[in-house]
Amino acid sequence: MSKELQLFYEDATEQLGFMENSLVNMQENGVNEDDVGALFRSMHTIKGTAGMFGFTDVVSFAHIAENLLSEVRDGTVELTDNMIEKFLLCKDHTEALVHIAINDEEISDEIRENNDSLLEALISFMPVEKQVSVESDTVSEEEVTEVNSQEVLWHISVGLKEDYFETGMDFFNMLSFLGALGKITHIVPYTGNIPTLPSLEATKSYMHFDIQLLADTSYEDIEEVFEFVLDDIDLTIFQMTDMESVEDFLSVSKKREEYYNFLIQNKFFPQLEEKPIENIKESTTDKEQKSTQKTVDKTSPMTNKSFSLRVDSSKVDSIINQISEMVIANAKISQRADQLEDTSLSESATILSDMLEEVRTSVMNIRMVQVGDTFSKFKRIVYDSTKKLGKEINFDIVGEDTELDKMVVEKISDPLMHMLRNSVDHGVEMPEVRVEKGKPKKGNITLETFPDAGTIVIKITDDGKGLDREAIAKKAMDNGLIDENHNLSDKEIFNLIFEAGLSTAKEVSDISGRGVGMDVVRRNIEDLRGTVEIDSVKDEGSVFTIRLPLTLAIIDGFLIQAGRTKYIIPLEMIQECIELDERHKSSMHGNQFIDLRDSILPLLDIRKYFKEEKSESSRENVVVVKYGDYKIGMLVDELYGEFQTVIKPLGEVFENVPGISGGTILGSGEIALIFDVPKLVEYKIKEVN
Repeated sequence: MSKELQLFYEDATEQLGFMENSLVNMQENGVNEDDVGALFRSMHTIKGTAGMFGFTDVVSFAHIAENLLSEVRDGTVELTDNMIEKFLLCKDHTEALVHIAINDEEISDEIRENNDSLLEALISFMPVEKQVSVESDTVSEEEVTEVNSQEVLWHISVGLKEDYFETGMDFFNMLSFLGALGKITHIVPYTGNIPTLPSLEATKSYMHFDIQLLADTSYEDIEEVFEFVLDDIDLTIFQMTDMESVEDFLSVSKKREEYYNFLIQNKFFPQLEEKPIENIKESTTDKEQKSTQKTVDKTSPMTNKSFSLRVDSSKVDSIINQISEMVIANAKISQRADQLEDTSLSESATILSDMLEEVRTSVMNIRMVQVGDTFSKFKRIVYDSTKKLGKEINFDIVGEDTELDKMVVEKISDPLMHMLRNSVDHGVEMPEVRVEKGKPKKGNITLETFPDAGTIVIKITDDGKGLDREAIAKKAMDNGLIDENHNLSDKEIFNLIFEAGLSTAKEVSDISGRGVGMDVVRRNIEDLRGTVEIDSVKDEGSVFTIRLPLTLAIIDGFLIQAGRTKYIIPLEMIQECIELDERHKSSMHGNQFIDLRDSILPLLDIRKYFKEEKSESSRENVVVVKYGDYKIGMLVDELYGEFQTVIKPLGEVFENVPGISGGTILGSGEIALIFDVPKLVEYKIKEVN
């Protein structure tokens, strides 16, 4: 796929997401002007960008949908629930057409039938006097160039830069889309920039076009036509009724006498025939600067504002990898400076460390995205599942502005989708069942996200029937997962649903119930160094709690040693460090607990856990870590302090070592193992219980 097609695909996907969000929001909260406007703009943008690439099927379909949305926006057609459902189907169909277009595939008979069916449905919603036939799937010239009393005349000056052909964009497709905004009343190419034949280079562009467009449109809509090539053209846009802009444009043009005469001869400015040339304002230096600045401001309204920049994620990943290697190299320099007792080198290494940390933080922030942009698609999934099952469910997303690594967001998307479908299918009861239980007819599902102790917590909560402990235990015994004399807690029983093939559903639906998937859900979450827990009360509901690391690349760690091995503990999970002195030891009475400010703290002896030999250190230290609602103390030998940690995988041989999530390279070249704190906490809590 070419770079331009990739940009089109990303933009179309984004616009389709906006459409779906607006439609689902109106289903839940009623029709409002903002969502209608967003819906119209999305379809309009897709139509425009598809037109630039000559994707006629997309343009034809989007044109009819845009016409209906224009009527809705103007208040002549009421947006009903039935129409919203049709527009959701239109969104899905447009997505299919875009996929077919960018892959240069033939449209199947099934998709063509769906296309015609949806077009007929859309046209049936139009006012009778504006309904047209859909015998053809192309946009008629009369439809495209239809004008109304609010149209104004725009002047558009477009100069193609020398390297324009390198973009691969067809300029005449842009003119075609420009014509879809209104009626092009005047267009003439200016050839004064074309050199003589001996100097002509075939790969360079020399053309300039002046265009006049009669349309009821805005500056932004016209500029959007040229969205993908704004850096490769010189563009000026203004209304012919804006006399100040006209005079500014002519004042700048007058400096190029041949071009100025071209504008007059081709009657782009009829008023000049009645107005002597000498009466055009002569440009002083100040006036020229003002005019030039005004032209820049009009052609680039966002010049002084921040803007979004699309960057291939692989480029960001490459930068992060390079920074990771720089962090390791800098650790070696710092250690060498300390060994040499070179003050100047140590100072330089410290400055470099600070700069690297700032660069690292900035680059990592590029990868951080608000989860709401991804999670909003779940509204459609819940809506479709609810409708198919005949249930009534109110779905809320809380904490949409929480930021998480883009890679983590993408990988957690499928597990969340599966869990939400399970909540809809198995969790929330049918309306009549809920009424019999004394519950509101309409159930509730909430997807909540928030940061906590260096992790991101994602909770899926429903007020349904909850998990049936006895049914799960019986199914697990039938499958040979546990025996009849088990002594498992409720939480351990509930966690059995993540075992492959374990489902207590009495019926299999096309949404869930086959016992396939929940094991994959847990595996995908654990692959992200995360955990998932379940709390449930029968007939009251369930809570699925997922904890994920903020990022997968570089973390702030705390370097310690236990036995002969160095380890890294994620810094944000550490509460405090204390020395295990005689006072604490005397209070232990041989148990693995200490009294920490009138609170019982369980201790995990790291040397014993990893079967380490006792070190020569005479000091014992306790690192207090917190994960979720649990807090334990890790008994270690040496504390070295904060360490920028580049997370490296350990390979297949060591990837399943309990309590270890990865490794890192120290400045000395040694390998330090990174603690999987959730697993260590889980191990200790089970041991205590």
